[in-house]
Amino acid sequence: MTPPLPAAPLIPKTSSQAVWSLVLGILSITCLWLLGSIPAILLGRAAFKKIDESGGTLTGRGLAMAGIITGSVGILLGFITVGSILAAAALPAFNQVQNQAKQTRQTNQIKQIIVACHYHATEENGAFPESLEALVEAGYLGTEDPHAIDTIGGIFLYRPGLTGTSPDEEIFVASPVPIDRHRVVGRVGGQITLVPEEDFQADYAHLFPHQ
Repeated sequence: MTPPLPAAPLIPKTSSQAVWSLVLGILSITCLWLLGSIPAILLGRAAFKKIDESGGTLTGRGLAMAGIITGSVGILLGFITVGSILAAAALPAFNQVQNQAKQTRQTNQIKQIIVACHYHATEENGAFPESLEALVEAGYLGTEDPHAIDTIGGIFLYRPGLTGTSPDEEIFVASPVPIDRHRVVGRVGGQITLVPEEDFQADYAHLFPHQ
């Protein structure tokens, strides 16, 4: 009687889930980001389970591990990329809010200067002070430090020689530097406006001897 032939050795197959886990993991760190990273991790974990339950008929643990690792990296890169995009989109709005806050504070300070100058004029024969330092020293601004009325490092620009009866539209006080390419300026009549920096340099800068 012919003895039976020996059984052919079983050749294990590579898990397709492990292969796709690695493919999606690689794509997640190049272009798919979160769309590839999450499926890569899920497929990798599923491949581990199937391989353990296959009794040696499936292989690919290394591929599944690589897919999980690259998928995790893809998640991290995705969050970094999305965060960078959101930060870049929010930065102009944040800067605009900051500029508006600075302009508002300077506007309030210039209001105080205008009011103080008019108080000075009522007690000094209609004359505005010769300088902001003199205005402070006389006690009209309520501080002994002339720089305390400024928020950005320099004293406000001041034009001496005017009086309470000078034309209302005459500019006599201005912010020391432009904010968002505009100067905050105060006029004799009490109006406070924003003047584009190019217009300020062309029409008004020469009025302030200590600019």
